[in-house]
Amino acid sequence: GSNVSLNLFDSTPSGKAAKFIFGESKIPWMKVLPDDVFRKQLTIILDQLWMLLRDESNGYYKNQFLINREIIMNLCRPVVDTVLLKKIIRNETESRVHDLKKFLPKEGDISPRTVYSQLGSVTGRLTVCDGPNILTLKRENRKILKSRFDNGLIIQLDISSLEPRIALSMAGKDSPKDIYKFIGDTVLENKLTRDQVKVAVLTCIYGGSVWSLSQRLPKTLDAKYVLESIIKYFKIEGLRKHLQDDLKTLGYIKNLYGRQIKETDAMINHFLQSSGVDVSFNVFSLIIEKFNSLEIEFVPLYIIHDAIVLDIPRHSYEKIKESTQDGFLISELNCKFPIKIEVIRE
Repeated sequence: GSNVSLNLFDSTPSGKAAKFIFGESKIPWMKVLPDDVFRKQLTIILDQLWMLLRDESNGYYKNQFLINREIIMNLCRPVVDTVLLKKIIRNETESRVHDLKKFLPKEGDISPRTVYSQLGSVTGRLTVCDGPNILTLKRENRKILKSRFDNGLIIQLDISSLEPRIALSMAGKDSPKDIYKFIGDTVLENKLTRDQVKVAVLTCIYGGSVWSLSQRLPKTLDAKYVLESIIKYFKIEGLRKHLQDDLKTLGYIKNLYGRQIKETDAMINHFLQSSGVDVSFNVFSLIIEKFNSLEIEFVPLYIIHDAIVLDIPRHSYEKIKESTQDGFLISELNCKFPIKIEVIRE
């Protein structure tokens, strides 16, 4: 997050020596350093990190970042259908085989742990820095995940049209359950199909041009009119002005929860994507809290951006459907986020 340099393991005399011997490769510090040196340096590093978290200007890291971290730390390794996984590996192209093999259990049928980084992207969007990469696994291959419960299910809970909802809230507008249908009916006078409206809204939010939209809509539709209508409806220019003011006074823009975004190109896109990361985690947090209070049995496996994957016993399914049907209110935006449930594997 902040450009602070920490005194890491290689700042000790033994550490410098190890670095000289091992060069730039990954150094197993725990094995290389004398036990007392390793412990002492680890304590120093942790103290420095806590100092960073306590720093008022880093309020984001003290609050929201830790909420997100806790959810990630509580994810469990999934059971994998190794027979199916090996079959997919045999039929897959060379370039994808390497990624798929990472899901193979070292022993038994439990996949290795996926290690997420919260700092690997400008906006805070998760990246995978070690282990199986669920973020790049093809959607249809998610069925390699198998329930640990007899006759259980693997399900995915998706937040519906996350970023458009945030954009509408920023514009001071309520978002209907089906944003794309609503905008098609009211803003675009029923001239586009729902899928075309979705393409147009996402083009607007991700800063696409009239030309890029015209390539994806039938020639009979006026892409300029469509894009301008959506930009106006979402009050994108107002949001841009707000972010430019931040940039002028602070030197960076901030997402909804105060996370600093240092890159200044694609401001709207970065703001919405970064805010979307934190809104998602807050929705996941509310979901988990609700399931726990209703004593619904579930095991969280993965976060895939605006979706969370769960392993559940079959008897939890109806309760989960019922307890998520009203969506979840995020108070910062005064906006309800609806949830879509998909069964990945029965």
